[in-house]
Amino acid sequence: MVVAVTAAPAESANAERPTPKRVRKNPDTRRAEIVATARQVFAATGYAESGLAEIAAAANVSKGLLYHYFPEGRPQLFVSVMQGLLDEFQLRLRQASKMPFSPRTRMEHLLAALFGFFDENPAAYRLLFRDPWVTHDDTVEASAIATRVQIASELAGLMAGSGLPADDLVAASTGMLGFALANVELCIGGQVDAETAWRVTCEYATSRFTD
Repeated sequence: MVVAVTAAPAESANAERPTPKRVRKNPDTRRAEIVATARQVFAATGYAESGLAEIAAAANVSKGLLYHYFPEGRPQLFVSVMQGLLDEFQLRLRQASKMPFSPRTRMEHLLAALFGFFDENPAAYRLLFRDPWVTHDDTVEASAIATRVQIASELAGLMAGSGLPADDLVAASTGMLGFALANVELCIGGQVDAETAWRVTCEYATSRFTD
């Protein structure tokens, strides 16, 4: 006698498997992940070519979730990316400027950190100093201006020992930052090597130091 064996339906076997629980991420963690992904997208294609749809797809989230964390859309998200870059940049500068050396030598270390940062992260230069002006957004442009002011203040802190009056110090540190960034741009464009750009910038920045 032949006994027929009936296979159990596949859906019955699947029904016995527990459904994996969806992990709900901490809002701060989720927001940080979105900003990190946006930074990668903006760095790869620039602000003008990076829409929220591309960022949402790269972050594997919906556009609705992006607007939940960034109600003002792409400009607000871009400002968050800029702030993260600025925090990293300022940390590098402050570590260099706190070395236990003379003001002249600390300035040289600070400028080495400045050139080193953008040599390692050339897209960071565009995100901080070029792309803000193509957004045509007041908030982004204000953030870009604040970025330059904060970086200039790092330079002014070291230049304070040069004997310049307060008003002159503001003008000198702002001008020196512009000089340094112009040389960074030359380096990024391959028009001058970083060592030469750093040396010339140091000569300009430390010309008033006596030690």
